[in-house]
Amino acid sequence: MTLTPKQYRNAIYLDFEGKGMQHDGTTPQPHMAGFFRPNPTRNSGKYNCIFFKEEWKPASNGISKAECETFESCFEGLAKELLDNDIYLVYWTDHERDMMENYLSADLYHCLFPKLHNVKKPAQTYTNRRKLLGDKKFNLENVYAALYPNRSTQPRLSIGAAESCRRIDKACAEHKEWEHFSDKQKDYVKDLVTYNKGDCRSTWLIAKKVGNSFKKNQN
Repeated sequence: MTLTPKQYRNAIYLDFEGKGMQHDGTTPQPHMAGFFRPNPTRNSGKYNCIFFKEEWKPASNGISKAECETFESCFEGLAKELLDNDIYLVYWTDHERDMMENYLSADLYHCLFPKLHNVKKPAQTYTNRRKLLGDKKFNLENVYAALYPNRSTQPRLSIGAAESCRRIDKACAEHKEWEHFSDKQKDYVKDLVTYNKGDCRSTWLIAKKVGNSFKKNQN
Protein backbone atom coordinates (compact mmCIF):
# COMPACT_ATOMS: atom_id res chain seq x y z
CA MET A 1 0.00 0.00 0.00
CA THR A 2 1.16 3.52 -0.84
CA LEU A 3 -0.19 6.54 0.99
CA THR A 4 -1.07 9.83 -0.68
CA PRO A 5 1.32 12.81 -0.48
CA LYS A 6 -0.98 14.43 2.09
CA GLN A 7 -1.08 11.28 4.22
CA TYR A 8 2.71 11.01 4.17
CA ARG A 9 3.12 14.66 5.12
CA ASN A 10 0.63 14.38 7.99
CA ALA A 11 2.17 11.14 9.26
CA ILE A 12 4.48 10.60 12.24
CA TYR A 13 7.79 8.89 11.48
CA LEU A 14 9.19 6.32 13.91
CA ASP A 15 12.60 4.76 14.38
CA PHE A 16 13.71 2.54 17.28
CA GLU A 17 17.21 2.08 18.69
CA GLY A 18 18.26 -0.81 20.88
CA LYS A 19 20.66 -3.69 21.35
CA GLY A 20 19.26 -5.75 18.49
CA MET A 21 18.97 -9.51 18.30
CA GLN A 22 20.74 -11.44 21.05
CA HIS A 23 22.62 -14.75 20.84
CA ASP A 24 19.50 -16.64 21.90
CA GLY A 25 17.54 -15.21 18.95
CA THR A 26 15.44 -12.80 21.00
CA THR A 27 15.33 -9.04 20.52
CA PRO A 28 14.95 -6.97 23.70
CA GLN A 29 12.58 -4.05 23.98
CA PRO A 30 14.08 -0.96 22.32
CA HIS A 31 15.97 1.50 24.48
CA MET A 32 14.54 4.51 22.69
CA ALA A 33 12.29 5.74 19.90
CA GLY A 34 12.53 8.84 17.77
CA PHE A 35 9.51 10.58 16.28
CA PHE A 36 9.54 13.07 13.40
CA ARG A 37 6.53 15.18 12.47
CA PRO A 38 6.92 16.98 9.12
CA ASN A 39 5.98 20.63 8.85
CA PRO A 40 2.92 21.48 6.72
CA THR A 41 5.28 22.70 3.99
CA ARG A 42 8.94 22.15 3.07
CA ASN A 43 11.17 19.30 4.23
CA SER A 44 11.74 20.26 7.85
CA GLY A 45 9.77 19.17 10.89
CA LYS A 46 9.81 18.58 14.63
CA TYR A 47 11.72 15.75 16.26
CA ASN A 48 11.53 14.32 19.75
CA CYS A 49 12.68 11.10 21.34
CA ILE A 50 11.60 8.90 24.22
CA PHE A 51 13.97 6.83 26.37
CA PHE A 52 12.15 3.76 27.65
CA LYS A 53 14.59 2.72 30.37
CA GLU A 54 14.14 4.47 33.69
CA GLU A 55 17.89 4.08 34.18
CA TRP A 56 18.41 6.44 31.22
CA LYS A 57 16.94 9.38 33.12
CA PRO A 58 20.41 10.98 33.56
CA ALA A 59 20.91 10.76 29.80
CA SER A 60 17.51 12.32 29.05
CA ASN A 61 18.42 15.28 31.26
CA GLY A 62 21.21 16.15 28.85
CA ILE A 63 19.06 16.15 25.70
CA SER A 64 16.48 18.91 25.33
CA LYS A 65 14.29 16.90 22.96
CA ALA A 66 14.34 13.69 25.07
CA GLU A 67 12.03 12.38 27.79
CA CYS A 68 11.78 9.16 29.80
CA GLU A 69 8.52 7.25 29.55
CA THR A 70 7.42 3.62 29.60
CA PHE A 71 6.95 1.85 26.29
CA GLU A 72 3.24 1.29 26.90
CA SER A 73 2.41 4.83 28.00
CA CYS A 74 4.34 6.34 25.09
CA PHE A 75 2.28 4.42 22.56
CA GLU A 76 -0.96 4.96 24.42
CA GLY A 77 -0.55 8.68 23.84
CA LEU A 78 0.59 8.11 20.29
CA ALA A 79 -2.40 5.90 19.48
CA LYS A 80 -4.76 8.65 20.63
CA GLU A 81 -2.95 11.18 18.41
CA LEU A 82 -3.10 8.87 15.39
CA LEU A 83 -6.77 8.02 15.79
CA ASP A 84 -7.97 11.49 16.74
CA ASN A 85 -6.26 13.01 13.69
CA ASP A 86 -6.71 10.04 11.31
CA ILE A 87 -2.99 9.90 10.52
CA TYR A 88 -0.41 7.13 10.11
CA LEU A 89 2.70 5.98 11.94
CA VAL A 90 5.33 5.37 9.26
CA TYR A 91 8.56 3.40 9.64
CA TRP A 92 11.20 1.79 7.45
CA THR A 93 11.29 -1.90 8.44
CA ASP A 94 9.06 -4.52 9.99
CA HIS A 95 11.34 -4.43 13.04
CA GLU A 96 9.39 -1.42 14.33
CA ARG A 97 6.09 -3.21 13.90
CA ASP A 98 7.46 -6.38 15.51
CA MET A 99 8.67 -4.47 18.56
CA MET A 100 5.25 -2.90 19.02
CA GLU A 101 3.53 -6.25 18.62
CA ASN A 102 5.93 -7.97 21.03
CA TYR A 103 6.09 -5.35 23.78
CA LEU A 104 2.74 -3.58 23.79
CA SER A 105 -0.42 -4.99 25.30
CA ALA A 106 -2.54 -6.85 22.74
CA ASP A 107 -5.36 -4.31 22.99
CA LEU A 108 -3.08 -1.35 22.36
CA TYR A 109 -1.30 -3.03 19.45
CA HIS A 110 -4.60 -3.90 17.79
CA CYS A 111 -5.68 -0.29 18.25
CA LEU A 112 -2.50 0.93 16.57
CA PHE A 113 -2.35 -1.66 13.80
CA PRO A 114 -4.68 0.02 11.25
CA LYS A 115 -2.53 3.16 11.45
CA LEU A 116 0.84 1.43 10.89
CA HIS A 117 2.58 1.82 7.54
CA ASN A 118 5.88 0.33 6.33
CA VAL A 119 7.17 2.63 3.59
CA LYS A 120 10.02 0.27 2.66
CA LYS A 121 7.83 -1.81 0.37
CA PRO A 122 6.51 1.03 -1.84
CA ALA A 123 10.01 2.57 -1.78
CA GLN A 124 11.42 -0.69 -3.15
CA THR A 125 8.89 -0.64 -5.97
CA TYR A 126 9.78 2.99 -6.69
CA THR A 127 13.56 2.39 -6.84
CA ASN A 128 13.29 -0.89 -8.77
CA ARG A 129 11.18 0.67 -11.51
CA ARG A 130 13.77 3.42 -11.95
CA LYS A 131 16.80 1.12 -11.47
CA LEU A 132 18.26 3.62 -9.03
CA LEU A 133 20.40 1.34 -6.86
CA GLY A 134 22.17 -0.88 -9.35
CA ASP A 135 24.13 -3.46 -7.36
CA LYS A 136 23.89 -1.53 -4.09
CA LYS A 137 22.09 -3.05 -1.12
CA PHE A 138 18.52 -1.94 -0.63
CA ASN A 139 18.64 -0.14 2.71
CA LEU A 140 17.64 3.23 4.12
CA GLU A 141 21.01 4.87 3.58
CA ASN A 142 21.37 3.80 -0.06
CA VAL A 143 17.78 4.63 -0.99
CA TYR A 144 18.06 8.08 0.57
CA ALA A 145 21.35 8.73 -1.26
CA ALA A 146 19.84 7.57 -4.56
CA LEU A 147 16.74 9.74 -4.23
CA TYR A 148 18.60 12.79 -2.92
CA PRO A 149 22.09 12.64 -4.50
CA ASN A 150 22.72 16.36 -3.99
CA ARG A 151 21.97 16.34 -0.27
CA SER A 152 24.50 15.61 2.43
CA THR A 153 24.33 12.11 3.88
CA GLN A 154 22.56 11.60 7.17
CA PRO A 155 24.71 11.14 10.32
CA ARG A 156 26.08 7.64 10.93
CA LEU A 157 27.38 5.89 14.05
CA SER A 158 30.91 4.54 13.91
CA ILE A 159 30.26 2.09 16.77
CA GLY A 160 26.68 1.23 15.77
CA ALA A 161 23.43 1.75 17.63
CA ALA A 162 23.62 -1.47 19.66
CA GLU A 163 27.07 -0.68 21.02
CA SER A 164 26.03 2.92 21.70
CA CYS A 165 23.12 1.64 23.80
CA ARG A 166 25.43 -0.67 25.74
CA ARG A 167 27.83 2.19 26.49
CA ILE A 168 24.99 4.48 27.56
CA ASP A 169 23.71 1.71 29.83
CA LYS A 170 27.15 1.62 31.43
CA ALA A 171 27.34 5.41 31.76
CA CYS A 172 23.91 5.57 33.42
CA ALA A 173 24.88 2.79 35.81
CA GLU A 174 28.00 4.73 36.82
CA HIS A 175 26.45 8.19 37.10
CA LYS A 176 23.04 9.40 38.25
CA GLU A 177 23.56 12.97 37.00
CA TRP A 178 24.24 14.15 33.43
CA GLU A 179 26.88 16.56 34.66
CA HIS A 180 28.91 13.62 35.96
CA PHE A 181 29.09 11.95 32.53
CA SER A 182 32.46 12.20 30.83
CA ASP A 183 32.59 14.12 27.54
CA LYS A 184 32.86 10.81 25.68
CA GLN A 185 29.82 9.41 27.50
CA LYS A 186 27.83 12.54 26.67
CA ASP A 187 28.83 12.12 23.05
CA TYR A 188 27.47 8.57 23.01
CA VAL A 189 24.04 9.95 23.92
CA LYS A 190 24.18 12.97 21.63
CA ASP A 191 25.44 10.94 18.66
CA LEU A 192 22.77 8.26 19.11
CA VAL A 193 20.00 10.87 19.17
CA THR A 194 21.45 12.67 16.14
CA TYR A 195 21.68 9.36 14.28
CA ASN A 196 18.11 8.47 15.19
CA LYS A 197 16.83 11.85 14.07
CA GLY A 198 18.62 11.39 10.75
CA ASP A 199 16.95 8.02 10.15
CA CYS A 200 13.51 9.43 11.02
CA ARG A 201 14.01 12.35 8.65
CA SER A 202 15.41 10.11 5.89
CA THR A 203 12.32 7.94 6.14
CA TRP A 204 10.11 11.01 5.78
CA LEU A 205 11.98 12.32 2.74
CA ILE A 206 11.83 8.93 1.04
CA ALA A 207 8.10 8.71 1.79
CA LYS A 208 7.63 12.20 0.35
CA LYS A 209 9.22 11.13 -2.93
CA VAL A 210 7.20 7.91 -3.05
CA GLY A 211 3.96 9.74 -2.30
CA ASN A 212 4.55 12.35 -5.00
CA SER A 213 5.21 9.57 -7.51
CA PHE A 214 1.93 7.92 -6.51
CA LYS A 215 0.09 11.18 -7.16
CA LYS A 216 1.63 11.53 -10.64
CA ASN A 217 0.66 7.95 -11.55
CA GLN A 218 -2.93 8.66 -10.47
CA ASN A 219 -3.24 11.68 -12.78
